[in-house]
Amino acid sequence: MKHYVLASHGGFSKGIYESIQIIIGEQPNIHIVQAFVEGNNDITSLVEETLAAIPPEDEVIVCSDVFGGSVNNEFMKQLRNRNHMHLITGMNLPLLMQLFLSVEEDPEKMIHDIVNSEDTRVKYCNDMLRSAAKEEEDF
Repeated sequence: MKHYVLASHGGFSKGIYESIQIIIGEQPNIHIVQAFVEGNNDITSLVEETLAAIPPEDEVIVCSDVFGGSVNNEFMKQLRNRNHMHLITGMNLPLLMQLFLSVEEDPEKMIHDIVNSEDTRVKYCNDMLRSAAKEEEDF
């Protein structure tokens, strides 16, 4: 079975999952980690409790908000303890949509394909507009 952990500082993980629910609906096996909300300041305990609720033989895909942040760092420590755990950082809506909608069975292949996809990268729309205008001029 595959589980997803959405982890962030503050309410970002809960909010982004609420957006997912609006766009593609409720998803199974979702675990939300909100550090520094409602007294959840002990990140180590928060992470350990979340992972303890997931059977060790199950696949776990963790998406965190920012690389190098305390939440991501705590999950990084757990990678050595869990054979079927994958950690992605820089969580965004297109990334989550692709993860939840993917039919790829191999978690590593799925993750590599998605994180290398143009669809999940940030884009500077001003440059895109300039490029389209330039192409129109050249045509």
